[in-house]
Amino acid sequence: MPRNLILVAVITCSFLSGCANVAADRTLTVANAGRDYVQNIKKVNDIALDISIDFTADILPALPRTEQTLNDYSDELKIRVHYVGDAHDYIDGIASYFSELQALSNGDQSEATVNALAKIADSLKVEPVNLKLSDERKVALTGLAGYVAKQVHAKAVEKALIRDSTTVAQALALSEQMLDEQIRWLNLREKAERLKKRKLAVYKPFIENASLGSEWKNAWKEDIRGPKIEALLVEAKQSSQEMQKLWVNILRGQYSVTELRASLDNVKAGIDAITLLLQSK
Repeated sequence: MPRNLILVAVITCSFLSGCANVAADRTLTVANAGRDYVQNIKKVNDIALDISIDFTADILPALPRTEQTLNDYSDELKIRVHYVGDAHDYIDGIASYFSELQALSNGDQSEATVNALAKIADSLKVEPVNLKLSDERKVALTGLAGYVAKQVHAKAVEKALIRDSTTVAQALALSEQMLDEQIRWLNLREKAERLKKRKLAVYKPFIENASLGSEWKNAWKEDIRGPKIEALLVEAKQSSQEMQKLWVNILRGQYSVTELRASLDNVKAGIDAITLLLQSK
């Protein structure tokens, strides 16, 4: 073979190898971000659930001491626990999807990896019982296959992205809807209950000249500051929106996770702050 052709072959091989390494690195970055996103969302939901349970435990002693009262509040929270558990099982599939996509991008195009990715995508099509996207939202997320950039991704990755573009987009939208449901729960259910707690734990002891110890001070401070979990849920919702943007960018061949990573860091800081606060009580 002429020296010039050998040189071209070596350069081409090095170039392709470099491109493959870049593709693998950027997919690893996305996979890690996807994993961290799912972990954050699950932790936020767990904290919101724990706070709801603790809050209900605080107000129950002041409510009418009837079997009906206890059953109503207990049953409602048991349903909530089941709802959150089902939702977490579902969004675990998002992290699994990005992990398998990373394996595919790394060059593992074995039948087992291809089938595993397809199986996870199929599982994401089955919405949790109590978490459904509206038909309008589903329609808005169709047609994303047209966003997939040509000759940018590895062939097997490109094929998977075309097939799963809408499925993953809808799964990410469901994770945001789960946060919306948590916010709705806090606003509709706990708002009235917090008014009850304010009257019983803050106003009543103060007006009746009862001894005002640390318990009253903590109740008053909490009433003034408001529940920190609401701000954390809003921050987590922002992360969810960034994750959805990232998915569309991935389809286009753009793998930057800078904005998502900043949002994830903010959520993680909020999680740590609330966890520390709960542990100090």
